[in-house]
Amino acid sequence: MATGNVAVNNITATYAGAELNEMFYEPVFRSDDIMGNYRVIPNVKHKMNVYTSAALTKIVESYSSCSATSQDPKVTFNIDDKTITAGRCRVALEQCSAEFFGSFIEESYRNGVDVNNLEGTTVGDAILNRTMKGVASDVVRLAWGGDVAGAVAGYTAFDGWMELMKAETVLTRSGTHAAPTAADAIGLLRDCYDGAPAALQQVPSSEKKMFVTPKVFNAYLANLETNTTIGTADLAIVNTREGYSGVSFRGVEIVPMYEWDTILADTNPDLFLNGGVNYTNGMCYCAVDNLIIGSDVTDPSGSFKMFYDDLEEKMFVRGYFKLGVQYLYSSLVQWGIIIA
Repeated sequence: MATGNVAVNNITATYAGAELNEMFYEPVFRSDDIMGNYRVIPNVKHKMNVYTSAALTKIVESYSSCSATSQDPKVTFNIDDKTITAGRCRVALEQCSAEFFGSFIEESYRNGVDVNNLEGTTVGDAILNRTMKGVASDVVRLAWGGDVAGAVAGYTAFDGWMELMKAETVLTRSGTHAAPTAADAIGLLRDCYDGAPAALQQVPSSEKKMFVTPKVFNAYLANLETNTTIGTADLAIVNTREGYSGVSFRGVEIVPMYEWDTILADTNPDLFLNGGVNYTNGMCYCAVDNLIIGSDVTDPSGSFKMFYDDLEEKMFVRGYFKLGVQYLYSSLVQWGIIIA
């Protein structure tokens, strides 16, 4: 196992006494809170079977007299199963106080026998903050981009939705695939909305989402800003709640998936492969209850502990949790990508 400090001294200023005792953190954004917005199956230790029941239709028929016979032709529906396989996930970090000896960071260190205990110090607080934000972002990245059989490090904990849905139908829209225009973006949204399975179209708009790559999202905003029929820039943000702008298409919320850019840069999901080319902009139109998550904890970003070991003279961060994802019905999801 690799060892070494999680926080590395990259300070270039010459240390000349005490300085401002405040650390400014680079923002770490996550596109969505998957543990709060989707169907969560609790207490999944490793594997859990989930059963689905297909729709039953065309069972009403006419009759002219009493009859003991069943409907002919016979009408049936399938009960299927899918498996949530929760991967064993781990966070293992360490830090030695010597990394920041001779820098202004040392001013926040403890005294005497506790000098190497970084809990409550500037470095300790930074590690705690970065770990919580990093785990939250990684959970979203793995939920979509995980691939157990893949060869890319950092993605093999469990299979994500992109891998699980790789056999689904993907609609294509020809356009400027690397930098979608406003016409490309709204065209893709229309194609997926109009071409989605009938079952998905019948789901109420408030119970669906359109997950899109950031460039598609920004291009769609540009389309709204230049719409001379319904207004201009103010309509790019249709509503604001809890400080976040809400953007929708035909009543369906659009969610920019910033982690997708990382996934597509690191891996080559089959869903974005067309004609031998790995494309990088697209969307997933889906009923939110169709996406399920299995875990043994309620919040992976808080499922770790930080402690100091007197023998090692280091501070350690350890976190363990189980996490896996699955989707229920092909009829409740539609993918689309922009191609050349």
